[in-house]
Amino acid sequence: MRRALTGGLVLLVAALSLAVYWIARARTDALTAAQDREMAVQAAAAHAVSLMSIDHRRIDDDLKRALATSTGPQRAQYAAGQAALRAATLKNKAVQTGVLRASALASIDGGRRTAQVLIVGDAVIHWEDGRKAPPEERFFRWRMDVTKASGLWLVSRAELVQ
Repeated sequence: MRRALTGGLVLLVAALSLAVYWIARARTDALTAAQDREMAVQAAAAHAVSLMSIDHRRIDDDLKRALATSTGPQRAQYAAGQAALRAATLKNKAVQTGVLRASALASIDGGRRTAQVLIVGDAVIHWEDGRKAPPEERFFRWRMDVTKASGLWLVSRAELVQ
């Protein structure tokens, strides 16, 4: 009888240990998934602010920041156009200040390696080249694909939408 009781207790302890492990693992997986969702949205938001905030006084830093938050096709596209953007910004002494209005996760793949994020932002641009033009408002709505590369979420595609 004592032997049966001891065996029963051992099985009970083993079952409880397994349950605690399973619950802890499920909780860790859920927290990791939530963190991936949040980081994907933050990466897209940071990239959007970089795209909307360009100042002729710090244009090289602004361009580097936008490149640092992108990868793949988006990075290649931005790199290809940065010389023209730099020249136009310096020529017009443009200052564009962007504000993020909203960001939301549209989808994330099951392996949490790619996600799609929706971004809404506004910017005001003014020129310091002596023209008397009033500041111009610009409104941006993007659908951004973000990819997890080496533990970092980076924008791989940014599509303006209406």
